[in-house]
Amino acid sequence: MKKLLMAALVGTMSAGLLVGVGAPAQASATYYYNVSTGYSDYLANDGKAQAKGSITYHGRYAFTVNAGVRDLCARNGRGDGFGAYADVIIRYMNGSQEGYRIGKDTNGCGTHFEWRKSYHNHGKRIRWVQIKVHEIDADTHYSKDTGTSRRIDNPYTG
Repeated sequence: MKKLLMAALVGTMSAGLLVGVGAPAQASATYYYNVSTGYSDYLANDGKAQAKGSITYHGRYAFTVNAGVRDLCARNGRGDGFGAYADVIIRYMNGSQEGYRIGKDTNGCGTHFEWRKSYHNHGKRIRWVQIKVHEIDADTHYSKDTGTSRRIDNPYTG
């Protein structure tokens, strides 16, 4: 009986130690996106822009964005003169919003992604982020087409 009681006590203590050594109170949460503009059915020389990567939230105020951007040639294999650009749009809990450029591919169309990873820490609680990809003419700044990802909610702000 004494051995049985001792074994139960050791088992309970071990379980308590294992529970106490758990994961950190706030682990990161990662979400993936893949968004692109479309080819036009009306323009033979119409390319496409694509952005893919991940958003990793590190709490209420911070996230890391890993963005790959590429400029794809038109279906006829020729360039269209537009570059591919990606922006992040941030919506805060107070309703305000801001956005800025996170990546671009302006060295001709092809299949290669231009990758950029950046950490962002804001003084306001983040509700969600979205990724937008654009085709923009560098000379005229004309934006031909835009694709928008779903809203990627921040799990730390509910």
